[in-house]
Amino acid sequence: MSATLQQVLGGENLCGVIQGIKSGTGDDLPQDFFRVDGKCEGNTGKYFRVDGDRKTARIAQYGSPSKRRNLKGVTEIPVTLLHTIEHIIHNVTTLQNLESVNGGKQQLGREQVARDTADFKRRFIELRKACVRMAIASGQVHFDSDGNLLSSSTGAAFSIDFGVPAGNKNQLNVFGDGAIISGSWASANTGIITHIKKIKKASKKLTGYEIGCAFYGASIIDYFLANTQVTKLIANNSATQLVLQGGEIPDGFLGIKKWYPMDSSFYEDDDGTIQEIWGDDNITFTPTPSLEWFGFLEGSYPVPKTLDIVKDAAAALDNTMQVYGQFSYATLQDDPVSAKQVAGDTFLPVLKVPKAVFQAKVANF
Repeated sequence: MSATLQQVLGGENLCGVIQGIKSGTGDDLPQDFFRVDGKCEGNTGKYFRVDGDRKTARIAQYGSPSKRRNLKGVTEIPVTLLHTIEHIIHNVTTLQNLESVNGGKQQLGREQVARDTADFKRRFIELRKACVRMAIASGQVHFDSDGNLLSSSTGAAFSIDFGVPAGNKNQLNVFGDGAIISGSWASANTGIITHIKKIKKASKKLTGYEIGCAFYGASIIDYFLANTQVTKLIANNSATQLVLQGGEIPDGFLGIKKWYPMDSSFYEDDDGTIQEIWGDDNITFTPTPSLEWFGFLEGSYPVPKTLDIVKDAAAALDNTMQVYGQFSYATLQDDPVSAKQVAGDTFLPVLKVPKAVFQAKVANF
């Protein structure tokens, strides 16, 4: 095999290419949601789920021995990470360009491999983004028997539940003594500001975390602009009025540091249908993104370092490397002559403190 073909399609090189392509995972989500804080061997691992509490330390006689305290509400959770692996074919024309002694043709071959790899990688990026969005939106991710991501549990062959309590969903009956969302936000007379104050208080009371972010559906702004309580608040604040009327909620509004519009939160399913992830009437409140309450795990997968034929199984194992997260490698095909590029990912977002997430549906319930 020529040096050029080996260099472009070798395992170490392609792993660097697919991992190095700009991911653009930010979009409508904070980058901190994709910050890896755990590496797992293979596709199994664990994390610690924390309930959170507001207990205080106990007073003791000065100079007395310390009192033992058993930490409660900390649970070790074993998990199986999500794994995906797919391939594309680089055709004979691309390989001919790579093998050419003509520098210009070689460059064309390199550029074609880079373009194909970038397009290929976007599928893996979109899967990560969709899974994080669904964890924040509903606390669950669903797949059919072929491994296709689903927008709901309908037709699901397997699902992941991130552990958000029932009281932290829908109308937020957090403590079992009545729903915080006691009236539809579509009604002008509903106390939206009062509801948000209660949600912020419930978060501190339940876990000790302060609400720092709100991820909102398309109708939330309309409800704000039509609400008597909200319009009174912004009556003398022309800047806030303009931003709201322009279709966005300004950061800091109602005491929440960051507001994230999620009306563009969707993915394209295997049939080419656009599936919405965020309901128009849905709004999720969370603490400011932090590894304390949200984590992202990556697993490992063996990848060949080169395309060389080796003499036995031991040599084959020596020719592999463990790659965490996204990976890629290629093999040469002979009928017809082509290169099969394999790529994949092993990962899992986790809610370490699921009680700190409040997934509200504020109208049409």
